[in-house]
Amino acid sequence: MRSILLLSLGSALLAMPSHAQDRPREKEFKGMELYSWTNSSGEWVFALMIGTNREKTAAEIQNVNYVIPNISALEKRFSHLAVGERVYWYAGFNDFSYPNKKILDEVALSAKKARIELYLPPKDERKS
Repeated sequence: MRSILLLSLGSALLAMPSHAQDRPREKEFKGMELYSWTNSSGEWVFALMIGTNREKTAAEIQNVNYVIPNISALEKRFSHLAVGERVYWYAGFNDFSYPNKKILDEVALSAKKARIELYLPPKDERKS
């Protein structure tokens, strides 16, 4: 009987999407912070970091450990956050900016697919 129960549990875990197994149960206390900028080729790059009360430096944000090279990689990273995680998108200072509406919409859709809460920048700070 015990082996049947373990086999059933193991089968259930294998049937779950891999991203569901990797997600933390608890959300970050202060949420997550998302930053965006364009690289030297003009492509949008992102960084996702644990939220804090302090303003981070450009060097911290652009650290190779946090850089996400494109929207596809950002979507994967979103899928490893806790369901319902809050992600606050910051830009408008230093080398950081918000992309146009098309890119904003793509990122918002990625967040929705990953079942996280993305707080978009105020409309007056966004590009058209």
